[in-house]
Amino acid sequence: MVFPRTFLKSRLARRVYMLFILCALVPMTILAVISYVQVNRVIMDNELRGLQRNAFSQSMAVFDRMVFLDKELEMIASHLARYPGPGKAPVLDSGGGPLSIHFLGLGVFDHDTGGYIMVAGAEQPQPLIMRQPLHSLPSDTSMVLTDHQGEGPGSVFLIRRIPGRSISSYVIAQIDLEYLFGLYAEEAEEESIRLSILDEGKILFTNLPEDHGESLLKAVPSGDSPSRGFSWTAGSGTYLSSSAPVFLKSKFAGTMWKLVLSEPKEIIHAPGVMFRNIYVPVFFTALLFVLLLSMRQIRKSLIPLERLKESTGMISRGELISHEVIRSGDEFEELSESFNVMAIKLNQQFNTLKAMAGIDRAILSLLDTDKIVETFFSRIGIVLPNDAAGVYIRDSAGSSAWYLYTRGASSRGDTHPNIMIIPLSIPGEDLEPLNRYMEYIVLRKDDGVPAYLDRLSSQDMAMYLILPIRVKESLYAFIVLADRHAKEHSHDYIIHARQIADRMAVAFANASLIDEMNQLNWGTLTALARVVDAKSSWTAGHSERVADLAVEIGRIMGLPEKDLVTLNKAGLLHDIGKVRTPRPILNKPGKLTEEEFDIIRKHPEDSSRILEPITPYRDIIPAVLQHHERFDGKGYPRGLSGESISLCGRILAVADSFDAMVSDRPYRKGKSLDAVLREIREEAGKQFDPLVVDALMQVFKDKEERT
Repeated sequence: MVFPRTFLKSRLARRVYMLFILCALVPMTILAVISYVQVNRVIMDNELRGLQRNAFSQSMAVFDRMVFLDKELEMIASHLARYPGPGKAPVLDSGGGPLSIHFLGLGVFDHDTGGYIMVAGAEQPQPLIMRQPLHSLPSDTSMVLTDHQGEGPGSVFLIRRIPGRSISSYVIAQIDLEYLFGLYAEEAEEESIRLSILDEGKILFTNLPEDHGESLLKAVPSGDSPSRGFSWTAGSGTYLSSSAPVFLKSKFAGTMWKLVLSEPKEIIHAPGVMFRNIYVPVFFTALLFVLLLSMRQIRKSLIPLERLKESTGMISRGELISHEVIRSGDEFEELSESFNVMAIKLNQQFNTLKAMAGIDRAILSLLDTDKIVETFFSRIGIVLPNDAAGVYIRDSAGSSAWYLYTRGASSRGDTHPNIMIIPLSIPGEDLEPLNRYMEYIVLRKDDGVPAYLDRLSSQDMAMYLILPIRVKESLYAFIVLADRHAKEHSHDYIIHARQIADRMAVAFANASLIDEMNQLNWGTLTALARVVDAKSSWTAGHSERVADLAVEIGRIMGLPEKDLVTLNKAGLLHDIGKVRTPRPILNKPGKLTEEEFDIIRKHPEDSSRILEPITPYRDIIPAVLQHHERFDGKGYPRGLSGESISLCGRILAVADSFDAMVSDRPYRKGKSLDAVLREIREEAGKQFDPLVVDALMQVFKDKEERT
C-alpha cells in the first residue's frame, strides 16, 4: 500500500486527527472551567462558614470578658462601700489596692449632686454620665456606656451602684480596650482577618485601615441577628464579612454591640489564582502531547480501513462495546485486537468511574453513620468485587469497644443490603498496625490474622485488604475487604479502595461534627434552663422535668419527631423570662400581692422577647408565650382559648402545672401524685385541653404498668 506524501490528505486521517484534538481539548476545557468555578465556590463557602463561626465565637468571648470585668467592678464597688461618702473615697492604685489593671481609670460619682471624685487613672467624661438615667439602674446590674468623641477608637465605661450608699452613688470605670479587644485584633490580623466592633451605627473599635470605616458602616446589615455574610468595597480592596451581635443587654443595661470580621477577597481567592496558574501550562502541555502523539500514530499506522472506521465512529459516540475482528495476519490484525481490548477497558473504566461518582455523591451527602455504611455496602461490589466486606467503627464509650457492620450472606450485590451490627472488643495491640500504616494493609491467612477478622464472615477467607479511616488524626474506623482465594490486587483496585475509604472518612467527620453541634446545642439549652431555675432553690430542675414530661405527653399523642424536639426546647426555655423577675418574689413564702403577681404574669412575654432574636428558636416562641393560657380563655398573657392556643402550648401548660403542683414551694408543700392527677383531671376542659389531660393520664398509667 502506497501512503500519500502528506498523510493529512487522507479524509480518514484528518477525521481521526481532529477526533484526537477534540477528545483532548473539549473535556480538558470543560474540566478546567468547572474545576476553577467549583474551587472558587468551595473556597468562598468555606471561608464564609469560617467567618460566621469565628464571629460568633469572638462575640461570645467579648461578652465573657465584659462579664469578668463586671465582677471586678463589683469587687471594687464593695471595697468603696466601706467609706461613707464620695469625699471619703480612697485613692486606689493597681499595685496594692483592688483597682484592676484592666481599667484605665476609676471614679465615684453622685448623680443627684453631680459630685465626682477621681479614685484612680484617667478622668471620666462627667457630661456623658450626667445624661444617663442611673436611678432606674438595678443595684445588681451594671450599665455600659460608650463615647465616640474625636477620631480613633471610642471609649467604653462600666457604671455600677455602690452598695450601702445612697441610690445616687456610683463607681465608674473606663475599660482598657487593649485588654477587651486587643487579643482578638492581634489574632485576626495574623490570619489576615480584620476585627471591628460597632455600637449603634458607629465604629467603637477596628483594626481596618482608617479610610475603610465609613464603607463598612454602609455595608453592614441592620438588625441584631447574625449575618450569613456580605461583601463591601473600600478603596481598591473588596472584603467578605460576617457579623454577630454581642448580647450585652442580656447582662448589662445600655447598648448592644455588633462584632464584624472582614477578610480581603484577594486573599480568599489566592488558592483559586494559584490553581489557574498551574492548570493553564499543564493544559497546554497535555494538549501539545496529544497533538504530537496523534500525529505520530496516524503517520505510522492509520490507513482508511472501513471496518475500523465504523467501530471508531461508535467509540466517538460513546458506544464502548464495539468489537471488530480482522484476520489479516499483519499489523492490522494486531490493531484490531488492541482496539477491542481498548474498548473493553474503556467500558470497564467508564463503569468504574460512574460507580465511583455515585458512591461519592451518595456517601458525602449523608450525615448518619448507619446510612453511610448502608450506602457503602450497596455500591462497593460494583467497584471492588469481594467475597466479604465489613466496616469496623470505634465506640466512643471505650477505646477497645468496636462495632462491626457487615452484610448478610443473602444480601451481597443487593442495592439495599441487610446490614448486621456486631459489638466486639479489639485489644490495642491488634490495632497497632492500623495506627502505623496510613494507607492500607494486606493480610493473608497463612501469615496469621487477628481475631477481630474472624467475626467478618463465617466462611473461610484467604486474603484481607484493610483500609484505616482516620478522623481528627485518630483511628475512627477501618474497612475490610476479604476474598476466599489469595490474589494480587491491581494498582487501580487499591487506589479505588483508598479513595472510597477517604470519602467515608469525610462523611464520618461530617456526621461526627453534626453530632457534636447537636450535643452542644442541647447542652446550651439545658444550661440556660438551669441558669433560670437557679434563681430559686425551689425551682431547681423544674425546666428539665417539664421538658421531659411534655415530650412524653407529645409522644403519647403521636406528635412527629419535629414537634417533639420543639416541645423539648420549649420546655427547657419556657421560664427564661424569669431572669427578669426579682428573686424575693420568686422565693416569697406567702401570698403574692396583685402588683407582684402582675410581675410574674410578664415572664411569658419576657421569655418571648429574649428568644425572638435567635432565629433557630423562633418556632418555640408560641409554646413559650402561651404556656400560661387556659383552655377556657381565662389565662394570660393574651387570654387565648381552645385550639387558638398552639398544641405545644397546651401540652406545656399541663406539664408545667403538674410539676409545679408536685414540687415544694416556699408557700406550700408539694401535693401527692394522686391528688395532682385528680386535680388536673377536674380541670380538663377548663384550665387544660381534655386531650392533653388524657395523654398525661396515659403516661402515668404506662409507668405504673412497667413497674
